[in-house]
Amino acid sequence: MENHACPLCFAKVPRTLILTKTLDLICPACHAELEVSRGSRVLASFVGVLAAFVAVPLGERVSGIAAWTLPLVAAVMAYGICAALVLFVFSELSVRPKISPTAFPHIHA
Repeated sequence: MENHACPLCFAKVPRTLILTKTLDLICPACHAELEVSRGSRVLASFVGVLAAFVAVPLGERVSGIAAWTLPLVAAVMAYGICAALVLFVFSELSVRPKISPTAFPHIHA
């Protein structure tokens, strides 16, 4: 992973653009429609969930009124920060598939 370049023209895509427009990304050079690959998103989610599980016991050490809210807040913050950091460092771009606007994307029999 860690390929911050367009897979078509190999132009470097800014990491901040990758974080802000994960599924709706346009290459600055060739204007191709890109997205962060599924593997990168799964890795970021997995690391975020692991970080949340680590943060909950650290938040439980507090007593008083914040004893039941701090573990939840710590888990959400750890998930968000760690998932964003993983995408910032290890994101790989892929070309977004074209979907016809007239065809329904799911086939139901």
